[in-house]
This record gives sequence, C-alpha cells and structure tokens, in this order.
Amino acid sequence: MTKTHPQQADLNDPEAGLTLLELLIVLAIISIVGVVVAGQVVGQMDRAKVDLARLQLKQVDNALLLFQLDTGRYPTAEEGLGVLVSAPGNPDGWRGPYLRGDKALLDPWGHDLTLSAPTEGAYVLTSLGSDGRTGGDGTAADVSLSSTGN
Repeated sequence: MTKTHPQQADLNDPEAGLTLLELLIVLAIISIVGVVVAGQVVGQMDRAKVDLARLQLKQVDNALLLFQLDTGRYPTAEEGLGVLVSAPGNPDGWRGPYLRGDKALLDPWGHDLTLSAPTEGAYVLTSLGSDGRTGGDGTAADVSLSSTGN
C-alpha cells in the first residue's frame, strides 16, 4: 500500500507546472534585473578605477618626495619616473627603489603615468584616464596631482 500526501502534486495533472508564457515572463524579468545590476556593477568598477588612479598618484608623489630628499633633486625629463624603480646613471644619494616594480608606474587602465618636467620643485603627475589621451570626460578624464597639493 502506497501513501500519497495531499500536498504532493500529481504529475499527470495537466494543470501542474508552468506554461510556456509563464516561463517567458519569468525569463524576461530575470533578464531585466540582470541588465540593471550589471550596469550598476560596471559603473562602480569605473568609479573605483578613478579612485585607484588618485591613490596611485599620491603613492608616486610620496616616492618622488623620498627621491628628492635622498638625492637633493627631482628626476630629470630623461630619467622620468623610471628612476623611482631602478637606479639612475648617476646614483649619488639614490637609496631606492622607491616603488615596487614598473607596474607601479602604470595607471589602472595600463597606461604610463606622466610627470611634467619639474621646475623649482613644482611638477604635475597625471594619469590620462581610460582612453590614454589628454582631456576627456567621465572615466576618460585626466586625473592629476600637483606637487603643491592641488
């Protein structure tokens, strides 16, 4: 003798289960929610990269300050920011490396950070944003840090 539970669905009942229309509606709702959530996540990732670029510029700025304290000068245009990672040709006073590896000189989008030629201790560090070109809007906008803190 087999026991049947009153709550157990009868698989032979033609009204048991979902119709094709109900399945399509559920799939459409899930798709819409997925698109909205994915858009929010991508937006957060883009904003996070801009914030990361600002933090990275501050880290390089600190490394430049240490380099200047050790050597009494800022890197020349020929040396560039690479001098923060490996010793220059004239290593007088150089006590680096001031940054770990060449990747520290790349922005979150994989482009080189730039340093304006220092004049009287004033310089500007720049990340060219997601497009790697001067100017732009949104995540493609340049992110800069001036040695004067502006």
